Amino acid sequence: MKKYLISISLIGMIGLTGCTNSTPKCGDSETKDLVIQIAKDKLTQQGMSTIIPKFNFEVANIRKIEHNKDVDSYQCAADFKMIGDQTKTLPITYTVEATEDGKSFYINVYGF
Repeated sequence: MKKYLISISLIGMIGLTGCTNSTPKCGDSETKDLVIQIAKDKLTQQGMSTIIPKFNFEVANIRKIEHNKDVDSYQCAADFKMIGDQTKTLPITYTVEATEDGKSFYINVYGF
């Protein structure tokens, strides 16, 4: 499996704001939105950007595999769905990790 790390610019857009410094959980909206954005970026890198508008994307059946309380990181599993004329489902895993200052987070997705 390949490991994909989001870019610094995406972290800035999706970074944590507000009064909490905790890492977003596996099923939080900012986590799911960023997993979907990573998938779209991967499709674009593979020259398939023209199919993106033909699908709705969904992160479903989310499971928390592990929560490391010492560093407040999550290991997650889910089904990534591409919903169009037919639905295609990929099993994925991902990690959610906060930066040391707690102002943003990284997501590493495996399975694309």
